[in-house]
Amino acid sequence: MLHRSVKAARACGVGIALSSLVSGGAHAADLLTKAPPVPYAETDDFWTRPYLFGDLGRTKLKEMGISLALTLGDEAVGNVTGGAKNTAVNSGQLFFQAKFDMAKLAGIQGGTVGLTLVDRFGDNLNSEAGIPALQLTNEVFGRGNILRLTELYYSQKLFDDRLELKGGRLPVGSDFFFGLCEFINLTFCGGQPGNILGGYIYNWPVSQWGGVAHYNITKEVQLSVGVYDANPSYLTTSDSSTYYLPGIPGSNPASGVLVPVELVWGSALGPGGRLNGTWRLGGWYDNASTIDGGLPGIITTIPGVGGIPDQTLGDQRGRYGVYESILQRLTIDGPGPQGWYTFLNTTVADHRTSYQDYQVAWGVRHTGTFSWRPQDEVGFAVGTTHVNSAALSPNAGGNEVPIEAWYGWQATGWMNLKFDAQYVINPGGRGYNAGGYKTDNAWVFGTRTTVHF
Repeated sequence: MLHRSVKAARACGVGIALSSLVSGGAHAADLLTKAPPVPYAETDDFWTRPYLFGDLGRTKLKEMGISLALTLGDEAVGNVTGGAKNTAVNSGQLFFQAKFDMAKLAGIQGGTVGLTLVDRFGDNLNSEAGIPALQLTNEVFGRGNILRLTELYYSQKLFDDRLELKGGRLPVGSDFFFGLCEFINLTFCGGQPGNILGGYIYNWPVSQWGGVAHYNITKEVQLSVGVYDANPSYLTTSDSSTYYLPGIPGSNPASGVLVPVELVWGSALGPGGRLNGTWRLGGWYDNASTIDGGLPGIITTIPGVGGIPDQTLGDQRGRYGVYESILQRLTIDGPGPQGWYTFLNTTVADHRTSYQDYQVAWGVRHTGTFSWRPQDEVGFAVGTTHVNSAALSPNAGGNEVPIEAWYGWQATGWMNLKFDAQYVINPGGRGYNAGGYKTDNAWVFGTRTTVHF
């Protein structure tokens, strides 16, 4: 665990958010995924180049095998209805990524070293406004306002790139689940299993020791299997000594092993195969016997024999679930990425151990909203998160239903702004009245700013 002051990042994030508003212009989730829209060219001016500070030699470094990126993602959101009060917050993350092509650097064909550091800052709107929502209304908040080692791995491709082996510090969502994050409500952002089971499936920016194998059965079909240590100590935000380091005495060992399995089909439909998509079907098993808080414990009694008293044991059957994820292009409205896209995500966790036992999300996005704004986008999504009907709480069996829409303005080559509206129906699920929270539906408005330095 790494620590540093976030004052500079906070000031930068607030300044960018305010400037965007004035101009009109992980349980946290994965990274904000808006990429620089165009390749860098020396002739690009300040407004059209993809990086705020220009090339800075990164093109030459990439030719040598070193790719570097520094990105700020900031979300300024506020509620006008719902919760205990109306307020606004700002939160964000500054993240650095580096990839080293070992073929160019050391002659190791197919080898890659990856490094990602994430520094988060800001506040949680749900907590500040008293909105009892199951999912964050500003997804970038979470897992502590600290600097984290999110990725440090080695990847090796073998057999003409048919097999990829990867190991190190990894978030599960980097290799499994649906990883895009185009929306501000967490329901529609990042690896869905981690959204409802964040106690042992860790999305960005939290990482775990893990190993992954990706095997290309055919050109379009891939099978992936991973093994991760499920250690709640990785969620700590204050005491780095609680991290588990293999072979280091005194560090906390993993509480279990998480094994995800995923089958992926890369679709290439329509004329020239331009209607591309990714269809995922997977599941996971975690051998720890822990259940989520708010559920009744499941116990097994072993009768005593020969004077030995009865023994009562906690449930030992582990935790598991299944999921599907579809991301598909629907239309071709221009020479580039212009067109309609849709996604559908469904996750079902075992009813026995999961407080939130299923989540469904559907949405659409259109790139090239206007002919004179070919990189601008619009998005719309609706979803639901369900509270286990066996939960020991007033909202047992309830559904939270968020609806979200946004307009994405590619303000410059290096800055993207999204103007966002959310309507959260039944925050926390029906019947939720604990802690003095109101149960009014919540209107939340905000702006997301993404800057590539």
